[in-house]
Amino acid sequence: FCQINYYHSKGFSKIKGGTMKTKLSVLLLGFLLFFTFAQGAGEKVDSKKIAEGLQKAINNHDAAMMAELYTEDAILVMSGEPEPLRGRKAIEKNHVALFRAFPDMKIEFTLVLESGNYIVFEQIVRGTHKGPFPTPAGDLPATGRKIELQMVWIAKISPEGLIAEDRTYYDTGEFMRQLGLME
Repeated sequence: FCQINYYHSKGFSKIKGGTMKTKLSVLLLGFLLFFTFAQGAGEKVDSKKIAEGLQKAINNHDAAMMAELYTEDAILVMSGEPEPLRGRKAIEKNHVALFRAFPDMKIEFTLVLESGNYIVFEQIVRGTHKGPFPTPAGDLPATGRKIELQMVWIAKISPEGLIAEDRTYYDTGEFMRQLGLME
């Protein structure tokens, strides 16, 4: 059977303590992950190490460090993007642009779940839009507005402990509202 570890604002834990609603939510998501991604159930990943690496790279605005957490041929699928990013270099370039657009960006993980070779990261992203933000339609000039978004990353981890596939989801409408681009 699968062991579910999760991270919350007080650190990493096994499923114990907390409210019944929290336990049931974590267990339900864990079971969904287990049955969805059972093919990787034999592999053990170090979710704490990966989460700490991601948080350090983003909070220090280090695009090169961020890229090193991915395999050379990693795939990054993001909400609002017409095509996935392919490869470590493309992922690094994406984060250079992101950190330029939001130079004070910080993330806070609110929940990290692992099952087999998959990790689900739920986080809050905060920052101020102070530079051009690349979009499929062209660069969006700085708005000077603050954002606070909830995001979810689903990461498939390679046998080497690197991110091979990253699916990043967030509410693009809420993002646009916070930037003042729609009501």
